[in-house]
Amino acid sequence: MAMGSCSYFEDSRIKKKKLSGRRSSASVVVSILIICFSCFVAFAFGATTARLADDEVKALNGIAESLGKNDWNFSVDPCSGESGWVTPKQVKGAENAVTCNCSLPESTFCHVVSIVLKSQGLPGVLSRNLGKLTYLQEIDLSRNYINGTIPAEWVSLPLVNIALLGNRLSGQIPKEFGNITTLRNLTLEANQLSGPLPPELGSLLDIESILISSNNFTGPLPKELAKLTNLKDFRISDNNFTGTLPSFIKNWTKLKRLAIQASGLEGPIPLEISLLVKLTDMRISDINGTKMEFPPLSNMTSMKTLILRSCNIIGPLPDYLGEMKSLKTIDLSFNKLSGEIPSTFKEHSSLKYVYLTGNLLNGSVPYWMLKTHRSIDLSYNNFTLRSSGEATCQLKNVNLFGSSSLRKNS
Repeated sequence: MAMGSCSYFEDSRIKKKKLSGRRSSASVVVSILIICFSCFVAFAFGATTARLADDEVKALNGIAESLGKNDWNFSVDPCSGESGWVTPKQVKGAENAVTCNCSLPESTFCHVVSIVLKSQGLPGVLSRNLGKLTYLQEIDLSRNYINGTIPAEWVSLPLVNIALLGNRLSGQIPKEFGNITTLRNLTLEANQLSGPLPPELGSLLDIESILISSNNFTGPLPKELAKLTNLKDFRISDNNFTGTLPSFIKNWTKLKRLAIQASGLEGPIPLEISLLVKLTDMRISDINGTKMEFPPLSNMTSMKTLILRSCNIIGPLPDYLGEMKSLKTIDLSFNKLSGEIPSTFKEHSSLKYVYLTGNLLNGSVPYWMLKTHRSIDLSYNNFTLRSSGEATCQLKNVNLFGSSSLRKNS
């Protein structure tokens, strides 16, 4: 019995040892699985909940205070898209959005890349704190009540789009803006900005649009602007510039839209304008200076809107105007154009608006104009109607006031 008992207890010890070993192995496996799962969860959680860097949160606080932006909720992450940081569009033209990039390869944080606050009724000033958002590419504060000057500190940012349209900004465009080499679009229309344009803007070699109409800019256009060969849209209407329309615009061969209406610049329109063959919208008006014949525009076959109003143009209307098949609006009012309306106009199916008021045009009013459904203004010219019957055939969309006399048929 003694030997049997010893054998029994020995077997029990061996079994317990084996069982303990199995439990230890299982524990190790479970521990490894728990660690792996924890790492996976931490990685996945961190990848989807990256937050805005603290210094940028602080900068946004300063920006909100300067602008008078009171509905940003700093109790949540500004990159969360919640609580005032992004508002669905409810009013046409209004927009409230802070956009972040949380996947930049060199950073574990999110960074603000765009601030768009359009038509938000903001009454404040532009903040220097914006210069602390070192990843910012777009700032659009259009149609607010922002006053003060434009901070030069923005020069340190990789800005692509600056839009400050329709505010109350004053002072000059900072010359430092010439160092924002990433800039593509500069929109400063409808403010109270003044002074000459800084020549440094000529360093913005990749810029595509400069929209600065309806301000108080003075002086000539800097010759350095000749280097802006990527320009597609240039608008300087309603300003107080001096000097003549520069011939260097010939370099802007990618230009599609040109607006120089009541800019203060004088004529004549440079003949080199003929090189801008990609223009679809050209608006030049209210330029004094030397009289000139109609500018050479025959190669501008994509033109849709042509306004040469009060430009001191003399002589006849060129036939090629009727051959611009894309042309929808033409306004040549208040020049000294003479002669008859070219017959090529008749075949122009896309032309909807024709304004020739205040010229010296003569001859018979083409019959197709009297029966057309287009909007036509021929007032204050020297046209002749063939009979009183023709006058009664005029439609309400053809204005001949002070422009015609009756001629009896022989």
